[in-house]
Order: sequence, then structure tokens, then C-alpha cells
Amino acid sequence: MVKITVLTVAVLSGGLVAACAAPHARATPSVVAWADHPATQVPIVLRSPPYSTGARPCGPADLSVSHGELGYATGHTNVEVFLTNHSATVCWPDGYPTIARVAADGTVTPLPAGHGSFFGNPGPSANIKPGQTAAVNISGWDSCVLAMDGEHQVYPELQIGLPGGGTVAVYGTGFDAICGVSVSPFGVPADQPQGPAPSPLTARITAGRTARAGTDFGYLVTLTNPTAKPFPLRPCPSYAESLGGLMGSGTAKSQVLRYYYLNCTTVQAIPAHGSVTYQIKLPLPSGLPAGFYSKLDWQIQGGTGPAAVTSLTVEPHA
Repeated sequence: MVKITVLTVAVLSGGLVAACAAPHARATPSVVAWADHPATQVPIVLRSPPYSTGARPCGPADLSVSHGELGYATGHTNVEVFLTNHSATVCWPDGYPTIARVAADGTVTPLPAGHGSFFGNPGPSANIKPGQTAAVNISGWDSCVLAMDGEHQVYPELQIGLPGGGTVAVYGTGFDAICGVSVSPFGVPADQPQGPAPSPLTARITAGRTARAGTDFGYLVTLTNPTAKPFPLRPCPSYAESLGGLMGSGTAKSQVLRYYYLNCTTVQAIPAHGSVTYQIKLPLPSGLPAGFYSKLDWQIQGGTGPAAVTSLTVEPHA
């Protein structure tokens, strides 16, 4: 295990004090000094996986069609129609569909459809591989005068016109076109957005069990790198530290939240199979209530980690 060291400290209840070395003995540094370098909050950025476009247009012979349940929201209605590629090659359902009604006697009548759905797009425009599914929202309203008077326009079949030509049919949706129709573009239901890849580092807090209001509470955070490569600290990571919890009565809540950068001037990387211990300070307001039993959280910002937690009790301001 490789250790990067800068100065020797001993942990005391509520803070840190320097330890004295023996006479004529060279001190062995072991802690990276705290850097009073405030930071701002860093949001967690979620990223959707990339989607390919530009394949040949999907045609009627490529697609099998189904639909979801009829949905309602604040006077709006919607049915999501799914188009699954059952061909042997990739195709691209791009653009907006046209809509037509098919009466029981087979008469086909176009339905004027506006572009844009109250329910949004079902996903990004993308190619669909064999077995993959795209979707489109067919939307309307149920609060126009005709609907309020009890009139309906529900058809056993709707025809969906494809941007590349041709139509596909969807049956028994229950969609009521009495108040008009709007459509979303075709889209591929998106995978859940992914957060940043987690850091390989782990974190551990060493701290006293009590902290005094109105002081800088000092504690240690040790970052360990279990991998075979040094972990660079460029750009320099910032961290969030917070103190929050309840009074003994379980009624009064309080929280302290601060953001700082690590001391990246002294240390530029966590060594392979090694660790670095940092001195950390958390300024505590003098108004924190005595007896406040709290959880101390520390974590690198940006959603990558690492993070560590411990508990302590706040003593009154002297």
C-alpha cells in the first residue's frame, strides 16, 4: 500500500491538532492540509445513449402495429401506437405521420392533424433494428363543446401514413377524434438516461463524536485507489459536505451544507493501490442547537463518488 503524506496530525474530539515529533526526529507527514478553496454545487449530468439515424425509410411491409391504453390528462387524450420492425434490416421511421379514419363500411377519410402532442414525443428519432420498436402519440381533447354535448367520433380503425410512403392500420384504440387530432413525430422510446461512470475510489471518514457550534469542525477523509493505475485529480474534484438531522425531540430540523475543492496543489493523483488522507473542515454556525444529533455526509461532486458518512452530536457554542 502506497501512502502519500504531507503533515502529521492526531484526531481529537471535535477537531484536529498537530502532534509533536520526538526531539531531532524527522516528522513523518501523513495528512494533506485542508485547502480553503470554496466551490459551487455541481449538478449530476445524465446522458442518454446515442441513437443512429439515416437508414432507409420504414415501409408498411416492415412494421407490425399495436397500441397502448387510452390515456387522459387535464382535458387531453392520447393513445400511443407502437411500430415494431419485423423485417430483416434496419429502417428509420422519421417525421410526422398522417392520420385517416376508416369507417365500418371501409370508407377512408383523412383527419386533419396538427403537429405536436400535449404528451410530448415518445422518444428521439432513430433507426430501428429488426425486433426494435418505434412509437407515435395520437392525441386529442375531451373538453370541447361537441364532447361536452355528448358527441363522439370513435372509429374501429385508424390509418397511419408513413413519411416514406404507404400506411399501416391500428385497430380498436378507442381514440375519440371529436375535438380534433394532433400527432407527435415518430420516436424510439428512450432508454433511461445514465449518470456518470462511478469512480473507483473509496472514501472513509475519521472524526470525533462531537462538534462545537460556531467553530470549524475538523475531520479526516481518506481516499483509497484499489486499481493498478494512479487516479488523476485533474481537473481538481470538488466535494460537498453536509451536516443534517433532528433534535432529540424529533421536531427541529437543521442542515449545514458547504462545497470546497480538494487540495490538488499538494497531491495531483491518488497512487495505484494507495491512499491519501485529507484534512477537511466544516464551518459550523453558532446557532446550531445544542444536542443536535446529526449525520455528517462527505462526497465528491458530480455523481461519480466516492462518498462517506458518520454521525456526531453538536455541543453548544462557547
